[in-house]
Parts: sequence; structure tokens; C-alpha cells
Amino acid sequence: MDSQVDTQVEDILIRSRNTVLEILTSRGYDVSLYSNIAPDQLVTLMDKPRALDIYVPKKEGSAAPCPRAVVVHVLQDRIKQKLSGVIERLFTNPADGKDTTKVETTDDIIVLINEPWNEAFDKESLSQWQTRRIRITFFQIKQLVVNPSRHVLVPPHRKLTDEESEQAMRRWHITSRIQMPQIKMGDIQAKILGLVPGDVIIVDRPSATAGISQVLRNCSS
Repeated sequence: MDSQVDTQVEDILIRSRNTVLEILTSRGYDVSLYSNIAPDQLVTLMDKPRALDIYVPKKEGSAAPCPRAVVVHVLQDRIKQKLSGVIERLFTNPADGKDTTKVETTDDIIVLINEPWNEAFDKESLSQWQTRRIRITFFQIKQLVVNPSRHVLVPPHRKLTDEESEQAMRRWHITSRIQMPQIKMGDIQAKILGLVPGDVIIVDRPSATAGISQVLRNCSS
């Protein structure tokens, strides 16, 4: 990789880091250990394989779906043609030889890539969930330079707990989740929230008559 591309990747990495931490926070994880890392520290770590990876525990009292979240950086390799093998190596090869940096199948996994986007990544995420109940989300790192959920035209989306989902369904007299409007697992807002099929979100949409109109959506494959 030449120096110009390296510079571009450095810039994208630095600008996307805050979004990554915001995503982890919104999913219910404690990012305090990573909140004060300076940009020059990130650049220093770039040449060390997997040194940029993030490991954060579930925040006490949160509704995070897993005990821990892990963010894996794959910024200088193209992995589309070998996705299954790459994922398996995450579970067998610790980042620095220590078990604490070994990705577990029980983790909430985010993989940041720096290659052209392809729907194969979202298909792999769905396949891993359907066959092994592994939560893994792929993001093209350029997508996260600005947080997509904070765009002025994007209404607030919030994942509901199972209890909240049941209460909302009773309130709106919904007997089955398939009666709700759908949001695909590969939708960018679904990916930010870490949704899997069966999860329910509530969307607050501006309404000319009601001020705010709330809509339930069910995550589908």
C-alpha cells in the first residue's frame, strides 16, 4: 500500500473512530477505556496487525445482547472472497497471542473493512446468525466517517427490549411481529443498532398533526 493510500486510511480511521464508539455505546457497551485515545496514537497502531481492535464489556444495567463487543479492523486486505475463513480465524487466532484478545462466538462482533462494498458481507452476517447464532456486522469504514444515524433526515431509531416489544404490541393491538413494517438486517440503521431477525425497533417520525408519530418495525432477513 503506497503512502498516499496510507494517509487516506489514517484520515478515515481517525474520523470514523467516534462513530464506532457511538455505535458501541448505543448497543449498550462501556467504551470508557477507548474514549480518550488521541489520533496520533491510532496512527501509531496502524502498522501492527489487529492492534486497533476494540474490546468493550456490556455496560452494567444495559440491554446489550452480549457480554462483550469486539471491533476488528481489516483495513489493508480484501476479504470478500474468503469471508468464512476470515471469520473462523477470528475465533482461533488471538490478536496478540493472548486469550483476552481472542474473539468469541458469544461476542457482539463488528468488522471494519476498507474495500468496495458488496452485499456478500450482509449475506454472511445473516448466514452466521441463522446457522450459528453469531452476531457479526460488517461496515465499510468510509460509511462511518459521519454517524449515519445522526443525519438530519434520519428519524431516531431505538431497539426495544423483549419486554418493551410485548408492551408495544399490546398497545397497538398487534398479534404477530410479521404484521409490522419490516426493516432488513442489512439496512444501515439496523446494522448500527446490531439488529437480528425478530428484533423490534421504534421509529419517531415527525408528523404534521401529531408532532411525533411512532412506528414499530420488525427486523427481517
